[in-house]
Amino acid sequence: MINRGVLLLAGLLLLAPVLPAQEGPAVFEHREWDFGAIREADGVVRHAFLLFNRSERPLRIVRAIPGCSCISAELPREAIAPGESASVSVLFTPAGAAGLVRRTIEIYADGNRSLGILSIDAEVLPADRSIQERYPVVLAEGLYASRADLHFGYLERGRESGKVFFLANAGKQPVSLEVRGLEGTRFRVKAPASLAPGEEARIEVYCNTPADPAYFATLRATLEITPRGGKPLRTFPLTGLCLSQAPEAPDAPRLRTSALRLHRGLLSRSPRGLLEITNDGHTDLVLHQLELPDGVRCSDFKRDMRIAPGATLRLTVSQSPESSGSTPAEKRLTIFSNDPLRPAKEISIQLI
Repeated sequence: MINRGVLLLAGLLLLAPVLPAQEGPAVFEHREWDFGAIREADGVVRHAFLLFNRSERPLRIVRAIPGCSCISAELPREAIAPGESASVSVLFTPAGAAGLVRRTIEIYADGNRSLGILSIDAEVLPADRSIQERYPVVLAEGLYASRADLHFGYLERGRESGKVFFLANAGKQPVSLEVRGLEGTRFRVKAPASLAPGEEARIEVYCNTPADPAYFATLRATLEITPRGGKPLRTFPLTGLCLSQAPEAPDAPRLRTSALRLHRGLLSRSPRGLLEITNDGHTDLVLHQLELPDGVRCSDFKRDMRIAPGATLRLTVSQSPESSGSTPAEKRLTIFSNDPLRPAKEISIQLI
């Protein structure tokens, strides 16, 4: 005879909701969504990301920080009860975009806890408008671009990643193109040799990252595209973060820090201050690399320094007298760590 208790337990298991395979107290069903091809003329598109609360306390979503003004989020108004789920709707406005785009937005719970970054992809088919309307960036007389910079975001080691933007010739004469600025960098560009009057062309930019697991860095370059023999009215900043992203887990480390303030001392010409890094997670936080701007030093730092759960590491940061006259907005440092939510975190340097 089959035990009634066994039958009851089996029935409850069959009725239990199926949750995602991820682990953690607050888990999104998925963090990426591809809208595919969308038309700029159709306006805003949205996607609902399902969030599960696996903790033992109500979870309240308090804010979302977008990567640009074209992406936003509609957050749950009520707290999510333990064991329940709710939707975070992400809205993307394709106005002014063209070609393949990726946008990100970071979701925060109460207590300034980051729940991670949500990202959307789309291939935007631009509206049928004049070239000057669809291509707002002026490169030279009659030569226009669809955007002013390219941010690659997180780059996977040992692979080549690509981004796309578009050029257009609004003039009445053919334009021969000259590409400069990428020599000696990890970036390369694929562009046509010339543009006929009224022609629009796809420009592909690629970044090739090293496979070295100990390599952590912000990759930068400045791309110039001009009519042959001409001077650029504008350049394209290229950036990307080469790092390794740890998998999410319930006991993952969590990096927390604040703005770094450098104070001018009475007896020292070098402004200095303390960089405080706290581990709010449940396993060791590993600091792989500390990337400092020119003129800024941190003699205390060593690669792969560890911070125990609940502990705070204090590092002395100083700025050379020769560069101390620059404004705070010009100075930022980047911490590369094994925090799966923020493997690279920029910290502003304020000179007081």
